[in-house]
Amino acid sequence: MDDNGRLSEQLPQTIGRYQVLTSIGYGAMGAVYKAFDPLIKRTLAIKTIRLDIPRGSPQYRSFIDRFYHEARISGTLSHPNIVTLFDIGEENGLPYLAMEFVEGQTISSILERGERFPPEKVIALVSQIASAVDYAHSKGVIHRDIKPSNLILYEGERVKVTDFGIAKLVDAEMTQSGTLLGTPSYMSPEQAMGDKLDGRSDIFSLGVCAFEMLSGEQPFPGTNVTSILYKLVHVDPIEPANLEMNGLVPQKWHEVFSRVLAKKPDDRYQTASDFVQDLEYCL
Repeated sequence: MDDNGRLSEQLPQTIGRYQVLTSIGYGAMGAVYKAFDPLIKRTLAIKTIRLDIPRGSPQYRSFIDRFYHEARISGTLSHPNIVTLFDIGEENGLPYLAMEFVEGQTISSILERGERFPPEKVIALVSQIASAVDYAHSKGVIHRDIKPSNLILYEGERVKVTDFGIAKLVDAEMTQSGTLLGTPSYMSPEQAMGDKLDGRSDIFSLGVCAFEMLSGEQPFPGTNVTSILYKLVHVDPIEPANLEMNGLVPQKWHEVFSRVLAKKPDDRYQTASDFVQDLEYCL
């Protein structure tokens, strides 16, 4: 079966005023397209948010109100390591976000190919992500979904964080329908428990990303959602094999990761840059 043929039939010609060029990807939340803004003459990315709520229902209206509210907050973020949000709207009842197009690949796609990053490069990348996270927190914005598929690597050694503000919307939507979106591997324990979150939840998630980028393993591996959630809340992170062979100092590794992945937010690093500062000592 010609997958591309099937997908190209579904490709909308326009979304809002934007001309859709190609599909970048489909996910649980919706689709992402590469598009062109004929007014400003720039290429950008359009993300649509798939909703399983009837239009005209009070839930739909409530979602759209929250969508605009969250997007307005996210739209105020201006940082070199954050994908910029340009515009929002609705097309035939489908909410969409128009954002900066970054020519690159997600860190998850690199990890999935089994590629490993040199430790020095991981520190440089995590440092950029930490800068974005701390900046957003200073503006009162929590990401809630820091994971490798939301980290875009471009120009070889630069990284941008995408989807600020979106996770909160989908979170609320999914919580109402009682379903969990995607893998919980990068969630903080308080997120897994459905508790109130602050910025320290993002710092835990960043710690999981750094752990995986450095060791090639996830700190809380599991074969299903239930076992991963249980480990996140109750079990210490695994001991990765061959730390020394990979140029890392085991004792320092334990100190840093037992703190950044602490179960209680008060026991963690309180800023992402504090975490990165200590992470450098693992080399």
